Amino acid sequence: MSFSLFFKPKHNYFLERIGKENDGGYLINSEAILKSDYLLSLGIFDDWSFEKNFNKYNKNAKIFCYDDIISFNFIFTRSIKKIILDLIKLKFKNIFKNLYTIVDYIFINNKIKFYKKKITTGDIHEIIKNLDKVFLKVDIEGSEYNILEDILKVQNKISALIIEFHNINKYRTVIENFIQRLELDLTHIHPNNYGKLDKNNDPIIIELSFEKHPKIIGGEVKLPNILDKKNNPKKNDIFIKFNDT
Repeated sequence: MSFSLFFKPKHNYFLERIGKENDGGYLINSEAILKSDYLLSLGIFDDWSFEKNFNKYNKNAKIFCYDDIISFNFIFTRSIKKIILDLIKLKFKNIFKNLYTIVDYIFINNKIKFYKKKITTGDIHEIIKNLDKVFLKVDIEGSEYNILEDILKVQNKISALIIEFHNINKYRTVIENFIQRLELDLTHIHPNNYGKLDKNNDPIIIELSFEKHPKIIGGEVKLPNILDKKNNPKKNDIFIKFNDT
């Protein structure tokens, strides 16, 4: 089985990599960042590389991050456990990296606001009801399907959207319907190789980028994009097949 053309960008768009080289980095045009007054990130865990990069492009934008487990205690405990495990295994290269995560969380709080909260139906409208030009990033491990209607209801306030969809094999029709109803343009699709393949060898996790008034650069749409990187560098890459190929 292959993906329908609803999942394929209609044009070749100008894209840049924002965030890390691997998992946590996404392709979007930085102009979408500059046009935004806010970044609303749903789902952080222990990686705010995209948010830090966003802040470098647009220092005036306010950044709000929501996650049901994010806190200093979580970051501190998780990092210390990693350090102890590395010491036991005599793997020293990541020790400073994990120490830096603790320090970075402390100092980044003056630029990024973290809220420990699980996002559920109705929350998005309440959060952005007084906001406009919102860049929305969603990575909430399968709960994204609970807020798709909420996103559509406030889409006039959204300047760009990055969203990760899980369990594609179960919700492909739901995603197609969402793409059709969303007034932003689909600019990029990328399979996340942390997820397994379904019985048809299709990815079960994908990342989609959407923009309002994206920049078309012409030429044939080529996937993967030259800027794409494997989410998990230790696993084989995954490629998407479309109905027209």
